[in-house]
Amino acid sequence: MSDNSNIVLIEQKLEVPGRLFFFTADDAAMFLGPCFVGFLGRNLIAGIVIGLILFGLWRRLKGEGGIERLKAAAYWFLPPEISPYRSFPRSDVVHWRG
Repeated sequence: MSDNSNIVLIEQKLEVPGRLFFFTADDAAMFLGPCFVGFLGRNLIAGIVIGLILFGLWRRLKGEGGIERLKAAAYWFLPPEISPYRSFPRSDVVHWRG
């Protein structure tokens, strides 16, 4: 008899983003956010159109690299004063002296 209580399962797909139907979570937010606001404002058609436009722009901005590419671009190109990565080393320093 084998004891299955000591088996540890390791996830194989840790980097896979969450999905809502066939959208990733960030794509769904870009489309469904304006749709929800349009629904609350009793202007669902305008919400759907704006949602489709934002969804297309978001997909083009994300490109093949996904969210990781956008995070890297924010680190490398935003000034340190407005960067969300203030605790990271500055990206504009070429040589550090130690």
